[in-house]
Amino acid sequence: MKQIFKFSAIILFIVIQGIQQAFCCSTFCLKDGQTIIFGRSYDWNFGYGYMMTNLRNIKKTRYPIYSESQASWTSKYGSVTFNQYGREYPIGGINETGLVVEVMTLDDIQYPNQDERTAIDELGWVQYQLDNSASIKDVIESDKNIRISKRTIAKLHFLITDKSGKTLIVEFLNGKASFYSDEHLPLPCLTNDTYSNSLNYLRKHRGFGGETPIDYQNHSSGNSLERFAIISDMLSKYKTNKNISIIDYSFDILDKVKDEKRSQFQVVYNIKQKKIYFRSLQSHQIKSVTLDSFNFDCASKPMMVDINSSFDGNINNRFIPYDSKTNKELVIKAYRETGINLPEKVLSLLAEWTDNLKCSD
Repeated sequence: MKQIFKFSAIILFIVIQGIQQAFCCSTFCLKDGQTIIFGRSYDWNFGYGYMMTNLRNIKKTRYPIYSESQASWTSKYGSVTFNQYGREYPIGGINETGLVVEVMTLDDIQYPNQDERTAIDELGWVQYQLDNSASIKDVIESDKNIRISKRTIAKLHFLITDKSGKTLIVEFLNGKASFYSDEHLPLPCLTNDTYSNSLNYLRKHRGFGGETPIDYQNHSSGNSLERFAIISDMLSKYKTNKNISIIDYSFDILDKVKDEKRSQFQVVYNIKQKKIYFRSLQSHQIKSVTLDSFNFDCASKPMMVDINSSFDGNINNRFIPYDSKTNKELVIKAYRETGINLPEKVLSLLAEWTDNLKCSD
């Protein structure tokens, strides 16, 4: 088994290096009084996937892809996540405390060297935080006990907001976690460059210390710094624009930085209400999901729904019980279309280990 996953990790490393640049995203946090909004655009080559519920009080150990001490824990909180690479491998989501975690790629990422902390894969880190953290303080504290394995493939940094409205950027640079929050986070947004580089670029522009006008026309997926500038500009102008709801304005921000062919998902979280609004390139109607309508008790069944379902409005009643076969089909299809040609036996293991998750005794 270890040989299979050692071989798999080598293949993954080679393939992902070639597609890293193609995976681009934009995120931000926008506040208006007591309303806290988190927006994200997910730019990628394909747009299928599922929203999935994740239950509390579930005992978990990540599948041992790497020959390191793997992280184990019992989930404290339920969550709803967006999953393209299978159950327990979310690209983002929100938990029942109101904590939102979203991912973006960053070529400069260097995960920590092996040490006494337990290891986890990059998307597993997202699920770990949703399972265990109620605040950005909890996320920061978790770095004492858990690390993303250096053998992990995708280079990611993270934008995180909690129910208090505090926002955190996590970037693993030079083998250590860098945290930006409070006075070190003057603008709560992130794209696909380091936060420090993004701020330096922004300071050259009108309204932020420089004279260069912000170019709203030059925001293709590959132009991360311009997307950061556009989002920053729109966040700063929100107070002067009260003729539109904060939800609609957030979707307008996402529209201003979208790629017509590759912005697969647009997601807007109302954190206080624990409500998700989203639409996709394949299904443009705005749908909504309310977390408080789900039963996250470990004795209940996890649920799922196709992200591209044609319904609009609230779709809580469109969720169906989690189906292992559907999850396996998703994993195989996603890895194949990403260009990662792993043996089907390996992909089956990645898809099926979650079927053994059980309530903690």
